[in-house]
Amino acid sequence: MPSPASLRALRLAGILLLCASLSRAAGAQFSYAASCDAPGWEAVFDTFSLSRAAEPTRADIRVLCGPAQGSRAEIDAWLAPGRILVVEGGNPLAASFGFVPSGATPVRVRNGKDHLAEELLIVWEKPVEIVPTRMPPGARVLMEERWSGAPLLAVLPLARGNLLWVATEPGERGFDRFPLLANALAEAGFHAPFRSRTLWAFFDSAYRQRVDLDYLAARWERFGVAGLHVSAWQHWEPDRDKDAWLRRLIEACHRRGILVYAWFEFPHVSEKFWADHPECREQTALLQDAHLDWRKLIDLSNAECGAKVKQGAASLLRRFSWDGVNLAEIYYESLEGTQNPARFTPMSASIRKQFAEDAGFDPAELFSPASPRHLARNPAGLERFLAFRRKRIGQLHEEWLAFVESLQSTVRDRRLVITQIDDQFDPSVRANLAADSGAILALMYQHSFTFLVEDPATIWHLGPARYTEIARAYAKVTPYPERLAVDINIFPRYQDVYPTKRQTGIELYRLVHAAARAFPRVALYFEHVLATEDLPFLAAAALPEVKAYREGERVTVESARPVGIAWNGPAQVNGSAWAARDDETVWLPAGKHLLEPGREDPLLRLRYFSGELRRVHSAAGRLTFHYHAEARAIAIFNEAPGKLWIDDLQIAAPVYQAASGYYLFLPAGEHLVTVEAGASVHPGS
Repeated sequence: MPSPASLRALRLAGILLLCASLSRAAGAQFSYAASCDAPGWEAVFDTFSLSRAAEPTRADIRVLCGPAQGSRAEIDAWLAPGRILVVEGGNPLAASFGFVPSGATPVRVRNGKDHLAEELLIVWEKPVEIVPTRMPPGARVLMEERWSGAPLLAVLPLARGNLLWVATEPGERGFDRFPLLANALAEAGFHAPFRSRTLWAFFDSAYRQRVDLDYLAARWERFGVAGLHVSAWQHWEPDRDKDAWLRRLIEACHRRGILVYAWFEFPHVSEKFWADHPECREQTALLQDAHLDWRKLIDLSNAECGAKVKQGAASLLRRFSWDGVNLAEIYYESLEGTQNPARFTPMSASIRKQFAEDAGFDPAELFSPASPRHLARNPAGLERFLAFRRKRIGQLHEEWLAFVESLQSTVRDRRLVITQIDDQFDPSVRANLAADSGAILALMYQHSFTFLVEDPATIWHLGPARYTEIARAYAKVTPYPERLAVDINIFPRYQDVYPTKRQTGIELYRLVHAAARAFPRVALYFEHVLATEDLPFLAAAALPEVKAYREGERVTVESARPVGIAWNGPAQVNGSAWAARDDETVWLPAGKHLLEPGREDPLLRLRYFSGELRRVHSAAGRLTFHYHAEARAIAIFNEAPGKLWIDDLQIAAPVYQAASGYYLFLPAGEHLVTVEAGASVHPGS
């Protein structure tokens, strides 16, 4: 018997193969039509930027719901290869395709079992009574009621096109009843027409030590990862084997065009640092070592300890070819605030001394029941200490930003990121954790960094619309809204949520899509908790709205951000041969473009670029492109690039072997690049 891990790997390989074959199919679906007012279906298709067709006969996907208009003959005339018909169970036309009531007693549906992910627990918030339906020959049931086995979702191949049958409508949010509805549509031939390569993902190497690194990098590339944030604390101390493993990981990512960030989790440094330096341990209000959850907190306010941590950080940043640094979650680990002294920090000797010198009393007295300065009797003193904590967190951010920038010769063109838990949408975080986003964002005037807002657990049960509200709150306190990003935490939620405890399927895609509309960048925490069945459509969901209109083989595309569109073969954009494409995708800059088949490809093609393309031009064997990048960028070509000009200055840059083609690094900022083919290739970055 294959192991569960090998079965999961086989399933992933099948999904990746499915994605590749779909992208080479005759045409992706761009539009849909519904025969009734269908907010759930609208939410599903909006997630992937499908437009609602003005005429049902021109739609790529048709949903027959409610009392459907039209006849079977009209539907048959509309059906064609690549088109998908969706039929709800109560629709009069369902029986004409062989989906007829079985005559059995109606079933009250609350629990579902999806055969695409049988371990997934699906619970409907509002039970629905359905009449069991008999399946026609050739139909394949994808989801059923868990206890009776009554079919809920099925796919039926037709002579021209495919049919997806659903027992009832999907619910107003699009994921209330069928969380894996996008996967079911894929079984019927659906392929989202657009994709993005903008997602960030957090990666804790402790969970992935025995997985093939090239396999992982291919997986991340497939679901649209542009940047991987790697757990720096796992590699803090030099170690021959672990260092070699991390170098292989970074090279595997670079070969796929994925930038790699050193993800720090201060005040946690590493397990060994904690064990070797007990004098540097942070303390709780009970004056015990602050080992809280998985983090073992170090007192960064202690000058000697801080110097040791900086020495280790400098070593880590110099040993590897990082593309950026993420200073994540620098706050005081005290989610319950002063109500739980066993978890309240900081109370190290250095912190208490610094505060006492200014306030005239030891903050430990705030937690001593016998003290006249106990917090219950001293609200002014408590508020003074809470303000001190917030100020100290701001100082730590400024100190570490300046330190990383001081290593400019080591980390030149590397992007700086600060990840901080939200305190605008949930202000209780400010008092409990001393997280003051306003003070940190003010540092943008002196330092260039991306501010990554961490979605707090207290609001995980709220819907996708929360990202619009979070973005509005931060737009009021940041001087540079274009440097904002948001982090979606993918975990089982402690609140009562439906239909699944963990965000998956359409719900996950709706969250990613809403976040992409509200923020310039979306991150996922963290990559190993993503279900295999969620991978195929993440890259499609991670885009704001894209408008597209197809006339025969010509497609007009309009997007506020760069976008990839599924394409097979040479392409022309706005009347000229287009060089920015790989085997499956044409990459377009923001704006409005006319895409149509081309006669032949340019000699040198830009298969992928990790920054933002502004313009692309190819002529006389040369490829020229204008770009903007917040960090150094990776450009992947189909042929080894030779002569290279940046802003009309010829330079020599190492060329490396990519997973498909060849890549080189380009500097951060806004630049004009011209490339000719032909160069020697270096073994790795």
